Amino acid sequence: MSLGAAARRRYARQLLLGEIGEAGQERLLDAEFTAGAASDASAFAVAADYLRRAGYTETERGRAVRVPEPGEVAWFAGAPFLNEPAAAVMGAFCAVEHLKLTLGVGDRREFPSDVRLSPEE
Repeated sequence: MSLGAAARRRYARQLLLGEIGEAGQERLLDAEFTAGAASDASAFAVAADYLRRAGYTETERGRAVRVPEPGEVAWFAGAPFLNEPAAAVMGAFCAVEHLKLTLGVGDRREFPSDVRLSPEE
């Protein structure tokens, strides 16, 4: 598949990245994803938005996106009023890890388990 003019305009920034380029963008446009089991809904929504913008399609048969469970998001937040920003950070992290997996670039990383948005009281 060759990228048309509209796709080149839409994904221009990604095409400039050596880790993606035209071949990688074509892989992203062919890639599908779905929610992983027990995913935090807010974190998955952020990850899904990032992946769609990168060119993925969400389907029931796609590769599952590894997103943390609600308890992990709450722990990272450290306080209920930080749950939404925590889900956003974790969702974005998971989207990047999913992109790396699809493109076969970089080392797979787990979200750091020793950091929190709100220090323990």
